[in-house]
Amino acid sequence: MLVLVVSAVFALAFAAGGGGFSSDMGGDPDEAAHAVTALMLRDYLGGGFTQPPMSFAKAYYADFPRVALGHYPPLYYVLTAPLLLVHGSLGTLLVFQTLTLSMLAALTFHIGRGFLKPAPAMAAALSMLLLPQALKMMLHVMADALLALLCLWAALLWAWYMKAPTVRRALVWGCVAAAAILTKGSAMGLCVLPPLGILLAGRWRLVLTRSWWCAALPVAVLAGPWMLYSTSISKEGMTLLSPAQYFMQAVPFYLKGMPVVFGWPLFILALAGAGLSLASGWKRRALEPVAASLFAMTAGMTLVLLLVPVGLSVRYMLTLAPVVMLAAASGLTLLPWSAWTARWGQPALLVLFALVPLFNSDVWPTKDARGFGSAVTRSGVPAPGRQKQTWLVASDPRGEGAVIAAAAFACQQRSPSLLRVCRGSKELSSSDWMGRDYTLAVGSVPELLNHLDKLGVTRVFADPSVPPQEQHPAHLQLLIDAMRSGDPRWKLSFEEPVRRSWWEKGTLLVYERVPQEKSR
Repeated sequence: MLVLVVSAVFALAFAAGGGGFSSDMGGDPDEAAHAVTALMLRDYLGGGFTQPPMSFAKAYYADFPRVALGHYPPLYYVLTAPLLLVHGSLGTLLVFQTLTLSMLAALTFHIGRGFLKPAPAMAAALSMLLLPQALKMMLHVMADALLALLCLWAALLWAWYMKAPTVRRALVWGCVAAAAILTKGSAMGLCVLPPLGILLAGRWRLVLTRSWWCAALPVAVLAGPWMLYSTSISKEGMTLLSPAQYFMQAVPFYLKGMPVVFGWPLFILALAGAGLSLASGWKRRALEPVAASLFAMTAGMTLVLLLVPVGLSVRYMLTLAPVVMLAAASGLTLLPWSAWTARWGQPALLVLFALVPLFNSDVWPTKDARGFGSAVTRSGVPAPGRQKQTWLVASDPRGEGAVIAAAAFACQQRSPSLLRVCRGSKELSSSDWMGRDYTLAVGSVPELLNHLDKLGVTRVFADPSVPPQEQHPAHLQLLIDAMRSGDPRWKLSFEEPVRRSWWEKGTLLVYERVPQEKSR
């Protein structure tokens, strides 16, 4: 309980001080998608259930096109939507993030107490929160922290099952594994846990029991239908590389990323700790159930990182953080310690080593996305009883998402919505989820202006400050040219300073349609 409280206080304080609660939903391209999807489910639970679910979702996506249910599984939104019913703000989602990370730390401590002294176990749990990727999760609305928690819980439950195999314990494990898969598809790596876990623990005869096979039932029944339904959708989020081609890129990327994410001292200590556990198991011809489960979970999640072509990102390594920290704490016991220094020296050194990647990082974990929400506030979302408006925002995924999320949370009426926000990247061009096969949908300024008329757009947000490496400049530049063409239908309403981070600054141009009688 102490670890839970301390980690929760730290996470909330860091989220507040690091800009999590004061920034827009533009710190990561996926942030707005998670926030708007959770808000959609909140609105469905709050009264939209009188409509068919698919019709509701399609209408919601048409108005706020950052709904990503299908690309992402539903559990994160199932858990956060009821919280938004209680308090419908973006801050609620960040509080959920911090509490999830706190539970991850507490669970890490609980597992560590099984083979470490209390002080090193506590140091491993709390210092895990100092890693850059954990700090990033405190500031951003993401599902990775929940995934890491469920995967670690699944590893603990499988060890629990191997100690006393019963059908009930197998089914409990299956429910948690299904929950992890329904959080992010990468949790399919947990399918490696049962077979590899029993092999490492020397309990391979469990495969002949009914209980072992029962573990797969909740996964098949609860997660299977969703995975089959969403397969065609989630394919859009994958690269075009084959698993073999992706493997050749992923191996060097994550090998280089491991010391960057965890730092060389922790990385080397973790290898030493893992070697110590394997050597101990070799003598007994089997690993302890907890160690076997942790090894098996790590192997399964690593295979997903290396073989499933979803794109390379070091934040996917957060699921490995608890195991790395516990292994590093175990590795510290190999150093020569006196009885007096071991008690406090080991925890202090572990915390110090956890700070190494933070101080070696070029960018301190902060969130400073601003201006997009202010532009929405200055524009004024339509109040109930007013005529519906249609806006169009053209920026990078972070900028478009930040405007859409701010508009969605600001609207008092979203179903049916009095505001529709169109994405310039979708209305003025076409591409898949990954931005491939990009083509312009309009070819000239007059054609673009007529297209805006056809859509009934009343306000345009054009963002010329998009980082060059992230933009498809054709449609955005064409939109800016159209707005600056002197066409009497449009005028500049205001310019809003925006930033994506402290070093990425620019100006968002907001135009409004001139009433028809004034444009004649």
